[in-house]
Amino acid sequence: MKISIIIPVYNSQDYLRDCVKSITSQTFRDVEVLLVDDGSTDDSGALCDALAAEDQRVIAIHKPNDGTSSARNVGVERATGDYLTFCDNDDFLRDDQCLERVAQSLSSRPVDVLMHDNCMYDDPQGTVIPPKETNLAEKVAALSKADAILEVISQGLMARAVWNKVVRTELVRSNGIVFPEGMRNEDTDWSASVLEYAQSVGWLDDPYYCYRKGHGYAQTSKPVTRVMTDDLAAIIGRHVMAIDNLGLSDLDAHAIHAYLAYPFIVWMGQTGSMGECRKDDRVSLEMCAHAPLLLAADEDPAVHLAATAYRVVGFWCTARLLGVAFRLRGLFGRHHVS
Repeated sequence: MKISIIIPVYNSQDYLRDCVKSITSQTFRDVEVLLVDDGSTDDSGALCDALAAEDQRVIAIHKPNDGTSSARNVGVERATGDYLTFCDNDDFLRDDQCLERVAQSLSSRPVDVLMHDNCMYDDPQGTVIPPKETNLAEKVAALSKADAILEVISQGLMARAVWNKVVRTELVRSNGIVFPEGMRNEDTDWSASVLEYAQSVGWLDDPYYCYRKGHGYAQTSKPVTRVMTDDLAAIIGRHVMAIDNLGLSDLDAHAIHAYLAYPFIVWMGQTGSMGECRKDDRVSLEMCAHAPLLLAADEDPAVHLAATAYRVVGFWCTARLLGVAFRLRGLFGRHHVS
């Protein structure tokens, strides 16, 4: 079994070597690292070449700047592994046996998508903050795809980020799953497509991925804009339609609705915080129409709270309440939408 790890690189010379070293030092050796330099203006491009020269499993790819989605799509095209996953250029793997545990899980029970939690790395403090310990792998392994997705969601563990998933490469290629270019919230879109087409999912009780927070380079440190929320609304609407177009069973459809419900309340909170969730706004009216369907799929604890408010005070008041929560807390939980 070979695992491809795709890393879009843009102006990350301070962190890139540590990121790549955390992968090449793994005891599991059958791995390739695809560094896709997306037109960096610092020394990141040269560092990609240097890292490739140091280890033949590291491949440096250079392209004009066109965004994270474009870089990831190029990486997927070039990947030769049986499975693929992603790493942001400032993040890292927690220890040198992470991929060994991933490979063991996929060898003992092959699935289309293997999901896992992640640690947070407090960059200013230099400390790894682990999440709450999970013990879900065996339970999820005994469930159907839809029930497995719903179990992960009900535990508040479903991440929309792509680096929390190891995905069978053929699933991605045979179904033409690509990252939408020129949009934000691309992880939410790609992960939804993967879960729609997958036949099986699994869970790994190992939060081996360390997400670096507390520095200014991260995309999630950027302020929310109307363009971002419109992108998220378009993604939610597209996948609500995709459920019907793909002819998913009632339970499979419910699982995808439950997946979309959290990004939906994030949209409500973000637009509510900006005063952009309005009765005279076309996008807001479209999202209001999705509310009965998506808020009925309230397995996620955060969604359940929002759905309870919705049933009491309606869509517009709930958006204002979520807007207040967003301003106070920034994000609703650990698993940010991107």
